[in-house]
Amino acid sequence: MQNKRHKIYLKILIMVLALELIAFSLNMFFEPNKVAAGGATGIAILLYEGWSIPTSLSVFIINIIMLIFSYFHLDKITTIKLTFGSFLLPILLFITPVYNLVPGNKVLAIIIGSITFGIGLAVLYTLDMSSGGTTVPPMIIHKNFGIDKYISLFIIDGIVCLGNIALTGLLSFFLAVMSVAISSLAIKLCTVIENRIVTQKEVQ
Repeated sequence: MQNKRHKIYLKILIMVLALELIAFSLNMFFEPNKVAAGGATGIAILLYEGWSIPTSLSVFIINIIMLIFSYFHLDKITTIKLTFGSFLLPILLFITPVYNLVPGNKVLAIIIGSITFGIGLAVLYTLDMSSGGTTVPPMIIHKNFGIDKYISLFIIDGIVCLGNIALTGLLSFFLAVMSVAISSLAIKLCTVIENRIVTQKEVQ
C-alpha cells in the first residue's frame, strides 16, 4: 500500500516537473521573443502581444473552457486527467519569471525552447496526462468523426502559427513553424527512447 502511494507521489512530482519545463520554455524563450508556436500557450502569447493580456490568465481561461467541453463530450476519466494540468500550468506560468535567456539570437532561443517544450510534453504523454488546452478539441473530433488527433492538432497549431503574421511578424511565423517541427521531433525521440527502455526491461 505504501509502495503504491510512493508511486502516485512520484508520478505527481514528475508531472509537475514536466509542466514546469513547459512553463519555463514559454517564459524564457517564446514569450520574450514574441513567438506563438501553437496550442493554448501560443494563443496566450498572441493575446499578450495584441492586447497585453497576461499569458497565465489567458491559458487559465482557455483551459477552463476546454475542461467544460471535455466534461460534456469526453469521459470522466479523461476530464479528470486534464484537470490537474489545466489548473497547474497557468499557476506555473504565473510564478515562473519571464526572462530572455538567449538575448540577440531568436533562432537559437526558439530551438532550445522547442526542445525543452517537446521534452515536457513527451513526459506528460508518457504519464498519460495532459496540460489541457487545445489537446481537447482533437479528442472530441476523433471521438465523433474518427479523424486522427494529430491531424486536428496540426491544423489548430497551424492556425495559431498564422496568427504570428498579423500580431508579431513574418519572422515569428517562420520560427513558430520551425518550433512545431522541432518539438514534434523531440517528442518522437523521447518516445523512441522510452520504448527501448521498456523493451530492455522486458527482455531482462
